[in-house]
Amino acid sequence: MKANIVIEIPKNSKVKYEIEDGRLKVDRILYGAMNYPANYGYFEETLDWDGDPLDALIISDQQFLPKSIVPIRIIGAIKMIDAGETDTKILTVVDVDPRFDNINKLNDLNKNLLLEFKDFFENYKNLQNKKVEILGFEDITFAKKELEEAKNIYKEFHHLEKSEFIKIMKKKYPNKYK
Repeated sequence: MKANIVIEIPKNSKVKYEIEDGRLKVDRILYGAMNYPANYGYFEETLDWDGDPLDALIISDQQFLPKSIVPIRIIGAIKMIDAGETDTKILTVVDVDPRFDNINKLNDLNKNLLLEFKDFFENYKNLQNKKVEILGFEDITFAKKELEEAKNIYKEFHHLEKSEFIKIMKKKYPNKYK
């Protein structure tokens, strides 16, 4: 499945950017020796259970500038719990680079890359004393379902403030929160 991702954080960066009101805001600098192992962004007009747009990792040799729109192909997902909230990351590859034409599903990736993603998300908040739990990797079917669900949630709840959204979601879908 093809889509577009808005880049927030370039590959190999320690800077966690957020896009607010069309501008880049430095949210935090990663503590420790970890850098983002892939370009990091989101799907527009989606909401995940944490009240933010649905996140994506974009596998590419290149680093993309924040706010860039990158055409991608979905290949799978990482299921995780971050600070007690379901926080899925959709795994994608850049779709405008022929060097990635042969990657269409998770099994097409080098297994060490998946281990690197797992290690990054399990440990990148350790020095902040925050726990992230990796529940596993999922296939394209799961990833597409997550994207459709996030689009539907957005349609119904995008008008709410983040705190109000999470409060409502915790009541309606307690299984998505710990």
